[in-house]
This record gives sequence, C-alpha cells and structure tokens, in this order.
Amino acid sequence: METPKELKVLSKKDLIQIILDLQKRLLAYENAHTPPSQQKGGRHYPRPEDSSGKRGAPEGHEGTTRLIPDPTETKTLHLDTCPDCGLPLGKPKRIERRVIEELPEPKPLRVIEFFIPHYACKHCKKEIIATDAELPKSGRLGNNLQSEIVMMKYEDRLPYAKITSNLNRKYPLDLAPATPLNVTTRVAKQLDPEYQKIKHEIRTSNRTNADETGAKVEGKKWWLWLFMSATSVLFLFRKRREGKVIQEILGKNYQGILTVDGLKAYSTVVKHIQRCWAHLLREAKFLAQKHKGQSRVLYQSLCYLFEQVKQKTIDYTKAINEMKIILGIAKAYRELRKIAVLLENGLEFWFTCLLHKNVEPTNNRAERQLREFVIQRKIYSTFRSKQGPRTAEVLFSLLATWKLRGLNPLKELKATLSS
Repeated sequence: METPKELKVLSKKDLIQIILDLQKRLLAYENAHTPPSQQKGGRHYPRPEDSSGKRGAPEGHEGTTRLIPDPTETKTLHLDTCPDCGLPLGKPKRIERRVIEELPEPKPLRVIEFFIPHYACKHCKKEIIATDAELPKSGRLGNNLQSEIVMMKYEDRLPYAKITSNLNRKYPLDLAPATPLNVTTRVAKQLDPEYQKIKHEIRTSNRTNADETGAKVEGKKWWLWLFMSATSVLFLFRKRREGKVIQEILGKNYQGILTVDGLKAYSTVVKHIQRCWAHLLREAKFLAQKHKGQSRVLYQSLCYLFEQVKQKTIDYTKAINEMKIILGIAKAYRELRKIAVLLENGLEFWFTCLLHKNVEPTNNRAERQLREFVIQRKIYSTFRSKQGPRTAEVLFSLLATWKLRGLNPLKELKATLSS
C-alpha cells in the first residue's frame, strides 16, 4: 500500500501526534461503557436479525392514562374587566375544570435538642441511658435524613456531591460532600445485624440462585457475588472468584439446590445444581449464526428440548437421553466441539428442575438482581477505598431484600434505624 503524499511531508513528531490523536478517537468505541463481550479480545456476537414488526403498540391497543386524583384544595379564578380594553366582562360563558398535581413547599428543617438522662442502676450496677425513636445512634443527622441520603445514593444513583447540592438546595443544612459518604458508612455498620440475618437465611434455604460479576476496588479487579433465595438477596465483594466464597456463604455441606451459570467452582462445593439454559442457548445461537449448517440443527434441537423442560412435558430420564443424542451430533463436528464439552460437563445438571417443582431452568432471577449494580458500575467505575465495597454490599442487600419481599425500602430503612 502506497503512503499518501500528505503523510510523506510530515515530520516524525507530527506523525506520532497523529497516531496518538487516532488512538484517542478509537477509544470512543472501547471504553468504560463498552460491555466486556464487545471489548478487545472478547466475543463479538453477530447483530440480531431485523424483525419485520413495527415499533410501538399494536393497532387497536387501548392506551392507559394516570388516574386523576381527588383534589385536596380548590381555586376559583375570577376576572371583572377585560385586560385588553378595560370594559366589564360580565358572567363567563363556560367554566373549564383543570386538576393539576403540585409539590408542596419544603417544610422547615426540624432541629431537635435532646436532653438525655443517664441512670445508674443499683441492682445490675450498669449505666442506663434513655433512648428515643428519633434519636440516631450517632451523629447529628436524624434517621429520616440518613435514610433519604442512602436512597439517593443506592436507588437514585446520585454521586455524593449531587446528594449534597440537592439537600442543601431544599434545606438550610450546609452539608459538605464528605457527609453523605460518612452517613452511608455509618448506616451500613448499624444495619450489619440485619445483613447477617440474610446470610443465615441464604445458608438455610432449600433453593438458591447465584451469580457473579466484576468490580473495581482502588483500580484493582474484584468480584461482586450474589446469592438469592425466595425471600432474601445477599451481595458481597471478594477479591477472588473461587470456591472459598461459596463455602463461606453456603457452607461445606449445602443440601439445597443451587441455580448457576456455569462457573466450575460451584460444582466443586455444591452437589445439587441447576445449570442456566439461557446461557447455553445464547452460546448455541452464536454458533448457529456464525457457522450455520449443523450448528443451526444443534441450536434448534436445544430450543425444542428447552421448551419441553420449561413446560415440564418431558421426564428426567428421557431428557438426559435426548441431550446425549444432541451431544453426539456436537462431537462429530469441529466447530461444535467446544459446546460439546459444555453440554457434557453439565449433563447431570441441565435437568435438575425436572426433579424439583419450584426450580427454574434459567438463572434469570439472579441476573435481574445484578443489573442495578452493573448500571452503577458504569457510573462510578471504581470504589476508591476498601470500605466502599463493605458499605455497598450491606445496603444493596437490604434494599434488594425489602423489594423482593414486597416492602417499601424507605419505610423499612427508617424503621430499622429507629428501632
């Protein structure tokens, strides 16, 4: 390839600068917002085939509108004279009715002074201190304010500086940006007993979903682990992706059923496993789009088998035999040997859900719980201290658990801090 004339006349320094500028422009296509599967060295899945369907609601679909609430106050407007000519207007020819919803003006900040008596018990020889539900365990900020800060950080995804400016705009608080950080750390320590209860509930549950994803702590690679039962969600950050973490949470002799994606460490610790079909079908679809031919046959066969498993119209023994037939096809073709290993390694784990009524064939429950952290990971990219992961795992766990149980997280947080 011939060098363009424009480049021949440039000096070495100018050429280096052009290369550096080009690298910066290329980084726009691979950055913190680029998913791992699309980054350099990762998997590049083919684009999904275009569907012929139109976007939006189908024809004949009846739209929905929010119900108009009952008014809490009324205002009747009145004009005596025309604002243009000044002549009397008389009676209106019609009355238009409009109902609006408006925010009330912020209430004045409550500044409470407590006089707290300390008693000396003559019987048990202990100092007894009077308490009140509105009195926080420590610090100058009340339980309601601390709860709002936690929700703004972990539900609204606001940086600490934005939390500070938001609260200072509404109330005469004069908070510093470090204050919300200290509040979330303090609240997490206070909620640690509730976090330990969730840990115990997960260990004693008869079925659990687990998943893990990468996280950055002080610029280094850590892992966020998720364990989820029917009523509880547990997050924890650890430096490694290994079986010791699974033993830490589930113990060495967990008797329940664990639904997972495919990490080998799970099967070294837990006996009863359900492998995720969604991941298997995604792999098979990728091969079908890339190689076609027998890869498509494999993908269609797995889809058909999955439908039977999902609907539970096939028994365990027959399902195993069907999978062995598909496995034989996969072993016969070079491009399918990798997925053949995947099928064979998890052969006894693809159909656990057929033996147990309440076990799902996919791990979608766990993946949905991880989404909130994945979004926040894109916003904040890294934890700047090792205390950050500890705070996050407690607060993420409590908020997700309350939601899963159908409770209001803000109310539960206020009640827990006030108890």
